[in-house]
Parts: sequence; C-alpha cells; structure tokens
Amino acid sequence: MKKIVLVICFLALGFTAGAVPDKRPASSFAIIIDQASYNACKAEVDAYKAVLDAEGLPAVIVTGDWQTPDQVKAGILKLYKRKPRLEGIVLVGEIPVARVLGGQHFTTAFKMNQNRFPWNECSVPSDRFYDCFDLKFNYIKQDSVEPSWHYYWLSEEGTQQLRPAIYSARIKVPDDLCGGDNAQRFELLRGYLQKVVAAHKETNPFDRLIHFAGEGYNSDCLTAWRQYALVFSEYFPLAFASASGNTFLNFRQDPVIKYLLYDQIQRPGTDLLAFYEHGAPDTQYINGDYPAQTFKENIGWLKHLLRVQYKRCKNPEDQQEFIKMNCDMYHLDPIMFHPDTLTAYAVKDSSDEADRYIVLEDLKKLKPGARMVMLNACYNGSFHEEGYVAGSYLFVPGSQTVTAQGNTVNVLQDKFADQLIGYMGMGIRLGFWQKEVVTLESHMLGDPTYRFTACDRADEWNRALASGAPEAYWRGFLQAGEPMQRAMAIKQLTGMGCMTSAGLEEIFTRDDSYIVRLQALVLSAKFADEHTKGIIMRGFHDPYENIRRQACNMAGKMGCNDFIEPLKSLQAGAYETQRVQYAAQTALEVFDPALVGGGAELANPNLDEAGIRYLRNNPQHFRIPELLGFLADAAQPADLRVVMAEALGWFNNSAQRMQIAGALEEQLRQKGLPEALRAEMVKTIKRLKNN
Repeated sequence: MKKIVLVICFLALGFTAGAVPDKRPASSFAIIIDQASYNACKAEVDAYKAVLDAEGLPAVIVTGDWQTPDQVKAGILKLYKRKPRLEGIVLVGEIPVARVLGGQHFTTAFKMNQNRFPWNECSVPSDRFYDCFDLKFNYIKQDSVEPSWHYYWLSEEGTQQLRPAIYSARIKVPDDLCGGDNAQRFELLRGYLQKVVAAHKETNPFDRLIHFAGEGYNSDCLTAWRQYALVFSEYFPLAFASASGNTFLNFRQDPVIKYLLYDQIQRPGTDLLAFYEHGAPDTQYINGDYPAQTFKENIGWLKHLLRVQYKRCKNPEDQQEFIKMNCDMYHLDPIMFHPDTLTAYAVKDSSDEADRYIVLEDLKKLKPGARMVMLNACYNGSFHEEGYVAGSYLFVPGSQTVTAQGNTVNVLQDKFADQLIGYMGMGIRLGFWQKEVVTLESHMLGDPTYRFTACDRADEWNRALASGAPEAYWRGFLQAGEPMQRAMAIKQLTGMGCMTSAGLEEIFTRDDSYIVRLQALVLSAKFADEHTKGIIMRGFHDPYENIRRQACNMAGKMGCNDFIEPLKSLQAGAYETQRVQYAAQTALEVFDPALVGGGAELANPNLDEAGIRYLRNNPQHFRIPELLGFLADAAQPADLRVVMAEALGWFNNSAQRMQIAGALEEQLRQKGLPEALRAEMVKTIKRLKNN
C-alpha cells in the first residue's frame, strides 16, 4: 500500500535477550456473534478468523441467541480459563447491551442524577461489563422498550477500579444505514468484514495522520493546539518524516470548514484521523458562531442566532417575552420575528446552521479513507442508538475505516485522550491501546486486532502485553531511545505495582519527552504523597501545556494548601493558555476561601443533595471533618447520607484519603446501618484504598 523504508529494529527473542523465540501462540481471540448474523455472513466471519490464525492469533467463533448480557459473559469467562490465554473479544451483531448504574466514578464527566432521571438517560451503556472481570454487577431489569438493553447496578462486592482482563470491541451495523432491513444489514456487515480481512493482509506502516480540533474544545487554546504536532511527533515519528505525513487542522481556518474536512476525511492512505470536538450520537460539532469580519456581518449573524432560538419557543407567551427581551437588549426591530420574515430567511438559516456540523446524512455521502478514526467527543460512539457517528465511518459503502474509538455518553474534554496512542505506530494491536485507556464510556468499534506494520519487535510487544511480561522486561525499556517505549514501560510497571512515586518523580525530573513526563505525572496521582506533590509543583511550570493543565487538575484533587499560590499565579497570568487558566481557577474552588483570599467564596456550602453532589467533581478537602460528621449523624436523612458516602469516594486522590477511609471503616462497625448506606460506604472505602 505504501512504499516506505521501515525503521530497522533489533530483533528481540522472547522476553529475554538471547532466548529462543517461542512460536507457540501466547494468546487467543474470540469472535462472539449472534446466530442470525453468522448464518448470513459465515464465509466472511470464517475468513476473518482465518486471517487472525495466520497472524499467530488463534481465534474462536462463538455463536448464540443470547437474551441477557450475563449469558454472553458466562461464555467469555469459560474461554478465559482456557489456554492459550484470551487476550480480547469482538462482539458482532446483536449482542445484549449492559447499561450500568452506580458506576459514575468510572466516567470522566457523566454525573446525571440517577434518582431523578429515567434509567435510559442516566445509565451508561458499557462493555466494561464484558471485559472487566473484577467488577460485580447486580441485575435490575430489561428495558421495556429496547429489549436488548439490560440495567445493572455496580455492586460493592467487586473492585472499584477499571482493570480490564481483556480488550473488547463492537462490530454493529447502525440501523440508520440499513433502515432496519436485515438483508441490507448483513450486506453491510459482509462488506465490512471483507475490508477488514484485506486490511490485515496489506503492508501499511503508520506514516500518515490527520488531526482536527473543533470549536469549543481544547482547540480554543491555540497554545494547546500548536503543541499537538510536537506531541504527535513523539508518538508517530514516521508520520513526520515528510510534510505530507501529518496534517493539523483547526476550526478557525475556515468559518465553514466542514467541506475542507470532507476532503481530509476521504483522503486515501490515512492511518489515523483524530477528531477533538464536541459531539452527539448523530453529530460532529465542527464550527461555532460565524467569525464575522464587519459590523454588518456581526449583526447578520446575531439575527440568525436569534431566529434559531426563537423557533424553540413553542407557546405565544414565551415567544412574546423572547421578542421583547432581545429587541430591547439589542435595539432590534420586532419585524424580524414576523412570520413572513422568518419564512424569507428559513432556507438560509437552515443552511447556515447545517454548515456548522457534520451529521449522519453527510457521512453517508462520503468514503472515509482512514484505517483508524478517533472520536474524542461526547456520544459519537453510541453503538446502542439507531445511528451513531463511529458506525457511519465504519460501514458507509466505500469506507476504508476498520476501527474507530468513541464514547457512549459525554466525556471530559480535558482528559488525557492521546495517552499511549503511539502503540499504533509500534505495530501493537489496537485493542491493547483501548485496554490501557478505558473509562466506563469509552469503546472501540470495529476490529480491535488490526495493527499497523512496524519493526520486527512488534510481535514481541504484542506477546508481552497479551501474556504479561515480568518486571525486568519492562524495566529494560526505561532507557529506550524512543519516548513511546519509555512511556509504555512506566505505565506497565506502575500497573504491576513495580513503580514507586519516587521513581516517577525521578523520571519526570530528568526526561525531556513531553509524553513521558505527562505519563509520569498522571500515574503519580494514585500515590498522593510528597513525591506526587513534587511532580505537581514542577508541572505548574512545564513547557508542555497539557502537563500544566493536568497539574492544575491534580492539585485540586490532591488538596495540599501549598498549591494555592502557584494556582493563583496561573489563574492571574496564564492568558495565553486558557485551559490552564480555567483548570487553575477550578482547582482553587476546592480550597478554603480564607486561604485563597481575594474575595473567594465557598461554592455550594449547603449540605443538601445539590451541595453534596457538587463535591463529586469539587472535593473540598478543608471540609472533610464536617463531611464525615454529616455521614456519621444518624439524624440526617438516610438518602442524603448515601449521597455523602458516594461523594467521599471522589476524594480518592486526596492527600487525606486514608484518613477518610479509616473514618468510614470505623462507622461501618456500627450496628443498624441502612443497607444502601453500608453498600455505598464499602464502595467508597475500596475507591479510596485501591489507589
């Protein structure tokens, strides 16, 4: 496919230098598919299995007509007990969907009130049910409208950390592409699987990437956007060997950039197309308000926005109030809201609004050219919906995309989205990358076994990640020349419990790589000790914007008063880095206003439901004695004590987390605790201690 000289790597024999390479499969893979889909696509599924077998990843096909997620999971657990060890699964077709309640601490941003909203809105569709074996779930019920949806409550009996035993992905044709017609659905599935098999047989080093930053996201900070190229050059050095290997786009480059994006989306030979944007299940939000150049254009766009907003007013009273308020505020003539005026502008308003977004109907007209599409956006990976953005990239006819990553609910825009993404350039199977960065909402869609062509060591790395290499193996990469290999090593060693906070501080202090230092910073959060504090203090002044931003976020979560003055300096002076400034301002809100000074006030001081829930994203460390006293007070409403017990779990990176855990353990010894409160306290203690 591409004519390029690959980097020559030293051939590693096994996990130890000089060892005889082991040709036996280190792991296996499962294709789990509903019976109807397999019957209709047998030849293509068998060909998919065959190409994996040929690559040294023996695959097994599992078919069935499962009615609940528990039935599917039982089969997965049986496979996991066999040899060779199961490294991953793909769920093909109509596989039941687990919608999780009680696990919002596993999400980055989703915090909808589970007591006030319908379950189909406040639960999280998540395949962590299938790949995190240490989690325990209590079955609640089947959805009354969507029979494939099943609601589960995350139990206190299991772990309270996401540690997938295997990687997982979904291959699901969106209903909107087939109109609910099974014949069309199976035709699209067959075409997709044929594409996957062909992709596995090609020689394709990772040397072309496209990155797009949409309006209202981290791209609003031009410093953050400017540094993406520096960071991605560490992840994918081959893509920076020539100017044609990398493209970085920003919504500011065109007031209607979607049509330029159409060309980029369809560029053949692209390895990774990465979107950083806002989203919905059926929408990619691309541009914001029109960047008017003249006063006349400004007035014209204002009128457009007001007409769009006016149409949302359904009753005459709201309409009249809207007209009066905005005409008084902007000194406009009410005639602009007359039905004749609205009719005259209807087509233009519709066109202007549509130009700001990419929707499913747009994607149906395109032929995506990227093998991998990353959708760092809210809801774009909502495979449970009739139509979802990631599904369109995978299944529209003519698409070259074999794998996508997206989220089933909203997602935090300041998350470390590109963590270890350089696995792709190293020839590591995409599923292993997903396994390293999972949240409750993040999902891989399509084929998780695809890997780009890389050096001879790629097979060794896949085996090491599949079977679990020893500490000495990973320590050998701490001095590697490539930053990605060093970042991989410290992630693996920390996960094994073989890396100390002191070791992370040493790495952060001496390593000149952006991605290695950021990896050391975020991994240090779980220790919440003096070494973590030292890393954060250095992080405030790091040249990499995302390190400064994450250091501010971590400072608020850890809560040491020594962070206050550096945070105040960043809040006051970091105008060129808006996201850092915002993170510093947000972090300061969790500290004692008396220490912050400058007229700071305590946000949400009341310990009602809203005030307690506020603590989940804003752990006010100086109030811990007060919060523990509230929890221990049997005179307080039982339901609020449960909310408080859950909120205290968000102090899991606090310097005082162990004191909180000890206080909860003492309270657990009391007799007569309501069961719901006891269960939530057990969860919180595990969250605090499992760091």
